[in-house]
Amino acid sequence: MRKSILAIFLTLGAASSSEVRASGNDGNRLLAECNLVIRMMDDGVAPSAREGPKVGRCLGMMQGITSLNMVYQVKDRDSALFCLPSNGMSVGQAARIVVKYMRDNPSELHNEESLVAIAAFIDAYPCADER
Repeated sequence: MRKSILAIFLTLGAASSSEVRASGNDGNRLLAECNLVIRMMDDGVAPSAREGPKVGRCLGMMQGITSLNMVYQVKDRDSALFCLPSNGMSVGQAARIVVKYMRDNPSELHNEESLVAIAAFIDAYPCADER
């Protein structure tokens, strides 16, 4: 089931790849932005004025995707795309998961950024047989 969900997301991403290229909102952009978050967490380096909005985009996307999925996970478990731990996770941990996934799957970086992030969470936190 997990592989079929991932395939659907990646197919959707491929179908809209020309629109993604035009907007620049692909996995490459998300990887660059979330790498700034990891650098900030690991090195204690505050983002520059130019980097601040990029850090905010990554963190906002992580918060948005995980929060919306948590609503589905709690209210309608069958609709959840992935199943986070019951105690949740920080947006920093979410960024690390997404960056690791993108580094391990560079062939997916051309896909729309939110689809790549969701694929990372499906890979890391499948709902497998819990439904």
